[in-house]
Amino acid sequence: MAEKKLTKERALLIAKAHACAHCKEYTYRRLTVKVAPKAIAEELNAVWVATKICGVCDYKEEIGIAEDGEVVFSG
Repeated sequence: MAEKKLTKERALLIAKAHACAHCKEYTYRRLTVKVAPKAIAEELNAVWVATKICGVCDYKEEIGIAEDGEVVFSG
């Protein structure tokens, strides 16, 4: 069976499902998903990188999402 690729839309849903690391709220003022840079893709096996800015506390966070939908880094 062929492995399905993780779409940008699915990566966006995964990023929205994770609460702010600072205040634990799910409201984001800005949320963008981009293809992971080559260095991150090779080292951490991330396919997408989501940048989130919390709508409550303005905390900026990036998370890396692997091909299988798992979050591989957060910070």
